[in-house]
Amino acid sequence: MVRNILIFIPMLFCLIMGSLAFLSPDIIGGILGVSADNAAGRGTISGDFGAMFFTGGGAAALALFKGKSNLLWVSISLLGLTMIGRLFEVASTGIGETTMQPIIIEFVLVAMLFSALKLSKDT
Repeated sequence: MVRNILIFIPMLFCLIMGSLAFLSPDIIGGILGVSADNAAGRGTISGDFGAMFFTGGGAAALALFKGKSNLLWVSISLLGLTMIGRLFEVASTGIGETTMQPIIIEFVLVAMLFSALKLSKDT
């Protein structure tokens, strides 16, 4: 039960963010601090962010509903690499007023998924 909750929350987060990227790139652009001022920006948000979040959420869903716990590595890798990229930016430019919230969210989601992976019987 705990394992399922640890997978469900990141899965739901990723699927919501992926849906926002496809359906409302302006909203997710504002949330993530990315410009959706033109077609190229909106396309990048929909394509890149949508792909990242839907892949992470889909892999978590397969782990949760099909028992394929090794697929949690996909979600862990996507969110973890995003977090590492943000940390590189912090190291080069410093901490801004909106810098830490996404890093903390990604850290918590990665920790949840990694914990679920450790609780899985099929890994």
